[in-house]
Amino acid sequence: MYIPKYSSITDLEFLKLFILNHSFGTLVNSSKNELSANHYPFLLTEDNGEIVLWTHLARNNPQWQELSREQCMVIFTGPQAYISPSYYINNLNVPTWNYTAVHAKCEAEVISDNDLEKELMKKMVQFYENRNQTNWNYNLPEGFHEKLLKAIVWIKLKVISLDGKFKLSQNREQVDYDNLTQILSSKKSDNEKELLKYMKLTNPFQEL
Repeated sequence: MYIPKYSSITDLEFLKLFILNHSFGTLVNSSKNELSANHYPFLLTEDNGEIVLWTHLARNNPQWQELSREQCMVIFTGPQAYISPSYYINNLNVPTWNYTAVHAKCEAEVISDNDLEKELMKKMVQFYENRNQTNWNYNLPEGFHEKLLKAIVWIKLKVISLDGKFKLSQNREQVDYDNLTQILSSKKSDNEKELLKYMKLTNPFQEL
């Protein structure tokens, strides 16, 4: 990913939190001289400094057979929006797009431990139930549970590197940047509200 210096985010805690908040990602790998890309929910864990992304694929999905011990990438994206030149004070500007993205380069490993699979499934369900503010009871009949587990394959993705690109008008003059944030603050969509939140977090003009 091309990342100009002004839009680069290297703070590991910031990037991990972004993934937790935008955890539905795209898993990309090479497959017989082609590219394979699929979309999954991910669970992020960390143990002794090792960051791991976990996900599960349908057993009928051929992507899992291509992943074992192979480098791949998971792409996480967040709020994004078209930015009109009319949002700036200076006339000499052109349309652009503000967006947020994190790329996780990973080493993949197929999991074949039934107990671990059960544990991971419960952790993932609990994570998303909590985020969704729901409390679905995971107490499934054992036979039904086993049948479901046999239909999927769990993948462990050890994170090698995280690259964050938050292209949020940091390269503009302060008068333009401030006017843009003021305009975004008047928008009502959740997407633009969240974009404004990340602009405030990465504001290049804020006093340290």
